[in-house]
Amino acid sequence: MDAKNNETRAAWWSGLITYSARTDVGMKRHMNQDSYAVLPAPSARMWRSRGHVFVVADGMGAHKAGELASKLAATEAPQSYLKRTSQSSVESLRDALIDAHMIIKKRGESDLSFKDMGTTCDMLVLQPGVGYVGHVGDSRVYRLRGVTFEQLTFDHSLAWEVKYYPNAHSSYIQATHIPKNIITRSLGPTEHLTVDVEGPFDTQPGDVFLMCSDGLSARVADSEIAQILKLFAPEDATQALVNLANLRGGQDNCTVVVVRVDSNDAPETCAADRSFEKKPPLSMAAWFFFSLAFIAAVLAILFFVMKNVALGGSLCVVAIAALSFALFVGRSSIFGSQPPSSDETEAKFKGPYIRSSAEPSSEFCDKLETTCSKLCEQLRRDQNVEPDWKGVDRARELARSAREKKDYADAIRANITVVNYMMEGVRKYVELTRRTRSHSHHDVGGVSGTHSKDPAR
Repeated sequence: MDAKNNETRAAWWSGLITYSARTDVGMKRHMNQDSYAVLPAPSARMWRSRGHVFVVADGMGAHKAGELASKLAATEAPQSYLKRTSQSSVESLRDALIDAHMIIKKRGESDLSFKDMGTTCDMLVLQPGVGYVGHVGDSRVYRLRGVTFEQLTFDHSLAWEVKYYPNAHSSYIQATHIPKNIITRSLGPTEHLTVDVEGPFDTQPGDVFLMCSDGLSARVADSEIAQILKLFAPEDATQALVNLANLRGGQDNCTVVVVRVDSNDAPETCAADRSFEKKPPLSMAAWFFFSLAFIAAVLAILFFVMKNVALGGSLCVVAIAALSFALFVGRSSIFGSQPPSSDETEAKFKGPYIRSSAEPSSEFCDKLETTCSKLCEQLRRDQNVEPDWKGVDRARELARSAREKKDYADAIRANITVVNYMMEGVRKYVELTRRTRSHSHHDVGGVSGTHSKDPAR
């Protein structure tokens, strides 16, 4: 087998998904307090046992405290989860988020400038044919299957608590307005943290998962998000969603992770051949019991030779017991099996909590058309912003033509192209303005970033 085939064979598990991640400071903030992590499984064995891991965290706290909290969550939670190989996925997710919570809480208590810092945190794990979500806060995880878009997580916010558990918040029922930004649970400040674990739930080829901070969900409706996910590949979808959130004010940082399940199966050339998968090394406990069994067996033989049958027999029992313990503790290394999972009884898939349709609609199409028309008029009068007007005009003409034919899918695609062109021009102007202000006030601007993986690219 040549080198290219070897390379393909060695990385087939990472080619079963397509993902894209993007974080943006927004249009109003000068600091990005969102963080994300993308951790595809490094081996086929890890894909089967731990899965691909994705994290979104939305920090809160002044003086860079929120930024630190979200970074700690995005770093510590997945690392803790991946190390917990002896636990089930549900146990590992729950304990990993609690580990991150304790680290953030301890860091906040050690420095007054970080007092009460906190963060939301969602962690999505995708294993063969099954998924799990660990959730704290009001960031969200959705799943698109066919044309059905479902919110898999429950917002830990006062607004949702009042809506779903009114008796627990009777004093707020008469309020004319319940703030949407008050969260009831987060990593860091929460004294006795309870982690929601959703799953196991099944995954199918074609499923698209979206993770986002409230910088997206507060600006773009679920039905609009659903239609964009339906019409665009992951990388294009993350760009479109961030741009649309910014077009509508960009009041907050916005982080979006999109993951598409392309397949749940190993290629035929790899399905039957698992010899290339490295089994985990024997643990210290397994080595101890193997050593104990060996020593007991040697001593038993010596005592039998010395005709001390009683002591030799006792040592035989010890050797057999020690060998049994060693085989049990080291079974994943010896036989390649995983510890028995109690996931089915430990957690239940309580969601979805909200459903929307991803069918391209005339309402969304018209809304985009109106928005694009107003923005074009505004930007043509503003000499400071210079988008690619040729590209804008070409895309607008395609949108109008598709709308006349009632081809809402193509009309939405074309209008999103218009949004992307215009927001590219706006962003250049905003970043130039920020740099000018930063130099004059010795301030530090926000940071944006992207992360994508597409096998087709």
